[in-house]
Amino acid sequence: MILRVIFFAALWSGLTTASITVGQLNEWPDFVHVSYGVPFTYAVHTLATFAGPADAWTVDMTSLTADLLIWLTGLVCGITLLLGRTGKKINCQSSQGVRGSA
Repeated sequence: MILRVIFFAALWSGLTTASITVGQLNEWPDFVHVSYGVPFTYAVHTLATFAGPADAWTVDMTSLTADLLIWLTGLVCGITLLLGRTGKKINCQSSQGVRGSA
């Protein structure tokens, strides 16, 4: 079971890293830029504008924080679900009746 948890954590960490570092190239006739971040775009690298070549970065730390919060919450929930499947059920009822003093 611990191997499943380790595999899940490694896979999810890889997906988190990919979602933060892989950019999506958008080429419009007057605006070429690369967007970073899944599900929220936290950074935009502008490569070309109508006025000519450009090299400008726009970074939104709130979106980056939200991205990381979503991905890391998924990691914690996944590990919790994997570990929760191995938990033993506890029987709270006694096999003998409770005897009262009379």
